Amino acid sequence: MDQCKRMKIINLFIGGLIAAANCCAAAQPKPSVLFIIVDDLTATISAYGWPGANTPNLDRLAARGVRFDRAYGQFSLCNPARASFLTGCYPERTKVFDLTSSFRETLPDVVTLPQHFKNAGYKTASIGKVFHVGDPKTTFDIVGRTPLVLDQKILADVKKNDASDQPRGTGKGLDYNRCYGAANRPDADFTDHQLASRAIETLAQFKDEPFFLALGFIRPHTPYVAPQWAFAAVDRLKIRLPPFYRDDGEDVSKLPPASLRPNNNVFRHEPPTREQALDAQHAYLAAVHFVDHQIGRVLAELDRLKLAGNTFIALTGDNGYQLGEHGLWAKQTLFEGGTRVPLIFAGPGIAPGVSKALVEQVDIYPTICELAAKPVPLSVQGTSLVPWIKEPAKKSRIAVFSTMIAAHTQHLGHSARNGRFRYIEWDGGKSGVHLYDLVNDPHELQNLAGQPEHLAMQRRLQGLLREHLARAAGKSAPLARETQ
Repeated sequence: MDQCKRMKIINLFIGGLIAAANCCAAAQPKPSVLFIIVDDLTATISAYGWPGANTPNLDRLAARGVRFDRAYGQFSLCNPARASFLTGCYPERTKVFDLTSSFRETLPDVVTLPQHFKNAGYKTASIGKVFHVGDPKTTFDIVGRTPLVLDQKILADVKKNDASDQPRGTGKGLDYNRCYGAANRPDADFTDHQLASRAIETLAQFKDEPFFLALGFIRPHTPYVAPQWAFAAVDRLKIRLPPFYRDDGEDVSKLPPASLRPNNNVFRHEPPTREQALDAQHAYLAAVHFVDHQIGRVLAELDRLKLAGNTFIALTGDNGYQLGEHGLWAKQTLFEGGTRVPLIFAGPGIAPGVSKALVEQVDIYPTICELAAKPVPLSVQGTSLVPWIKEPAKKSRIAVFSTMIAAHTQHLGHSARNGRFRYIEWDGGKSGVHLYDLVNDPHELQNLAGQPEHLAMQRRLQGLLREHLARAAGKSAPLARETQ
């Protein structure tokens, strides 16, 4: 065979390989995305080791993906938190610090996470509570939001029909039980069951096309309401209150007033007794168990439709949550309870793992983009977590940051947390400063601020916070991403 013929055969062979590769690439569908947001869900998941939690479906999701044990939200309140992680921008850039402002007032042209996928040709759906103050409906092909009053009506019926569930306490009108209760009602009467059913319908509609489905469950946001069977599924004997909890509530007088939050959502008039606090946490965990069951229904449908093999799943709570720590209940704090959130990624090519790296919710946007092979918009300030998904033991960044405006005083607070310490300041330090050693004092009871032996760490974290705030309001990535 002469040289010319040999070269023709080689070229034909190479051309065939290229054509075959192109055919395979064309046949490989774009990966879909299921983004699950659970309102007011802190790390109250069995996989995170929370005492008394019963979350078999979330545990299975965590077991097949990567669980981030030290993920932190940028604002412990629904609207600012969602505005932040759905735009990938810090609150200092969105300028959303309350329940009514829209990020579109400050960032009219920002491309949100679901909008980015819609622009890429994906079918998009918003089921339940996704945005708090919304993105335009044109972002989604399907929008389904069940009225929030359903569970409130169920709770009202519980109180009317159950004489044992009457308010307890003094003439001050203690209404601790206004916000939770078990109901002998069918699952289909509850908001989150209806949202899961709508998501299942949507999966069937989208099964032949790449999709981005954002699914926002309502519980365990107050009221903590669930069917009787969900309450029975929680072993009350395993529930643990914070170790310093006293029958008359924790004495928080030593904390700066800006750090305290009125317990408007749960114990409005008086601190709870120990038994009442157990009642409340039991109800919260029952609501979590019920939502876990609904998530299981959706994941089962994903499997049934044979979509799981090409769908990336991301799950988080929208903010942290206090369950009696410092005598505080609900959100809007800068403590560990108010800022820590669950964060799980699972999907094709993701090996099971647990990461102890410090990560933030603004990182969700670029992470989902990279997993789905989509470019990250320049406006996004977060950092993709794919390197940590591939290598969970990879070293952590230096610090994570959170912002808060105290609901009752309007003091502006910020927090910087590194691998061991948390630094909190209010109004630039004028209204209070905290420093906690989270290794030796995980419940944040001993404020070390101002102590000579800890001043170097206090100043270091203060400096990191100043650097972060100076950059966070701009368009550039705000964090020095060195690892420690």
